[in-house]
Amino acid sequence: MANGTVSNSFKWRNMTQDELKAEIHAQLTTRLSRLGMKASEVDDELDLVRTGLLDSLGFIDLVAALEDVTGKQVDLEAALVQENATTVSSLLRLFR
Repeated sequence: MANGTVSNSFKWRNMTQDELKAEIHAQLTTRLSRLGMKASEVDDELDLVRTGLLDSLGFIDLVAALEDVTGKQVDLEAALVQENATTVSSLLRLFR
């Protein structure tokens, strides 16, 4: 992420969807607080880039942090051509 932190909450490869979502929220905590938002306000269809929560580099940083936490490498270029590629639900599918 932009603040360069990776949550130490989940350091294993086989994360459930709920654990992955919690990790995404943890990664977004600093940005959310700057905007006066809470993690509970981030639903699965929220577009992280189009809403301005993350810029494109911040999104790539988030994906890299999730790769570190899950141990899974993803094809980001292929994923970004998908519709709604920068939503929480898209990230959850990407790391399934």
